[in-house]
Amino acid sequence: MNRIEDILINIEENHNVKILYACEAGSRAYGFATESSDFDIRFIYIAPLKKYLSLFKKEDTITKKGDVYDIQGWDLKKALVLAGKSNPSFFEWMLSPIVYRELDSAMDILKGTIVQDYSKKVLALHYVNMAKNNLQAWSKKNDASYLVHAVRASLMLEQVINNGKATIEFEQLIKNSNTFTSEDLSLLFCLKTEEKVPADPLVTHLNEKVNNFIAVSEDFLGHLEEGRVDVQRLEELFFQQLGIEGE
Repeated sequence: MNRIEDILINIEENHNVKILYACEAGSRAYGFATESSDFDIRFIYIAPLKKYLSLFKKEDTITKKGDVYDIQGWDLKKALVLAGKSNPSFFEWMLSPIVYRELDSAMDILKGTIVQDYSKKVLALHYVNMAKNNLQAWSKKNDASYLVHAVRASLMLEQVINNGKATIEFEQLIKNSNTFTSEDLSLLFCLKTEEKVPADPLVTHLNEKVNNFIAVSEDFLGHLEEGRVDVQRLEELFFQQLGIEGE
């Protein structure tokens, strides 16, 4: 944790920003990491007011990728604009169970907005496409990671359709699932350490289960709520963070 805090402080100093929120994304956040898993650090930052008043377009993303740490941060303005569009990546960042930096109550407001107001349809379409794409990649490359992502996307899709309590953790998603089981999770974890997926009947069955679930779920997509994120509230939050008050 100290190493990650050092990284965040270094980013703040080098880029002249303040990090409002930082979390883990990817397999560690899902509760599905192995010894070789890297750290996927994601964060939201705010820059000095002068940057937002500049006549020139400024960078709104900070990235740094290495063998151990995969780091990406979004400027608060970018994050709020994407939140207004029910962005799935931001949805998952806000739900991460591993939080490295949470300095401001504004993050609580954002989390509430995501859970209550995000478009179910936008999220569902994202996860159904993710599941399909990963199944196709798995059939071509026989790489277990694609099957893992296909199942995860299916679990997230099931959660959205059933309006379940929002989470990104594999174990909780499985507990809440009417489709996938703890045995499926155990199988995936075993496969995750293998370079190639064996010709195992259980693997074939899991693949068929994902395909069948996607086919059934697509019938529900048209009936999901569009959602309506209060963008004015997000804008007010942005102004508050910049210290701008009044009309």
